[in-house]
Amino acid sequence: MNSTTSNNPDNASLIATLEHASIGHALTVHDVQAPHAAPEWARWLEEIGFIVGEKVMLMARGLPGGDPLVVRIGQSTFALRRAEAACVQVTSLEGSLA
Repeated sequence: MNSTTSNNPDNASLIATLEHASIGHALTVHDVQAPHAAPEWARWLEEIGFIVGEKVMLMARGLPGGDPLVVRIGQSTFALRRAEAACVQVTSLEGSLA
């Protein structure tokens, strides 16, 4: 999992993409970054609720291969492809992303 630590030692939150999150952990949207080949994904993800500060949780992964992901954002539940979930950077509300 690719993650980084905040530069602020008082608030050392891990940042990772939603595709790497563990099922059932409370997360917060940190940023949304679309791939260069599909810049419209950022707007689409924001339109369905993936905005900075919003609470999000990975609910389930499809079998086989873990695609699609079932994600709860606010009071809504969506199925996202792993490529779309990779655009959403999240921080943990529970201190761990794994």
